Amino acid sequence: MSIKSAIVFFSLITLIGCRQKSLLTDSSGYTYPIKKYGETVWMTKNLKVKQDSLGNAIKYFSPNNDSTNTSSFGLLYDYETACKICPSGWRLPTNEDWEALFKLNEVNIAGNFKDNNYWAEEKNSNNSGFSVRPAGYGNNGEHNNNFEASAILWSSTKENEHFIWTYILEKGKDSIRVASQHPEYAFSVRCVKK
Repeated sequence: MSIKSAIVFFSLITLIGCRQKSLLTDSSGYTYPIKKYGETVWMTKNLKVKQDSLGNAIKYFSPNNDSTNTSSFGLLYDYETACKICPSGWRLPTNEDWEALFKLNEVNIAGNFKDNNYWAEEKNSNNSGFSVRPAGYGNNGEHNNNFEASAILWSSTKENEHFIWTYILEKGKDSIRVASQHPEYAFSVRCVKK
């Protein structure tokens, strides 16, 4: 092997190794880009796993009750399910994780975190690369699910024994709202590395 061929070969191996480190694979075999913000490594797309780590079926909702939305928006999970489906070595973020993430930007506005291809009639920078998409929330079809109008992301932090904190990005709003929700509702999940 010539020196030039060896350099190309080792450069290719290094590039492949770098790519592998920037992806996370779940128990269903789906992969997600990951990125470090401050001291925490985050998934930068919504989870879409359909089984737990043992291969058992789990409860989930498709965004807008349409399974074709899964590849772009991920799936929606109730709190109990959200707490146990992050890949091995990963966990559901706490309020402290979310607050640290949002404070990393000079200006704490939602447009820094919204995927600029998925919020109709909005111009978002997504300069964080976090790429939040408006998956809405899952329900039994009896209520409007706010698909393409809001993104609601679970925290692992409980307000009390009946309600859990969430972080909400909404169409037409620059702020990121924090609100407690009933654990039976279904929202998007991002995971952080333990």
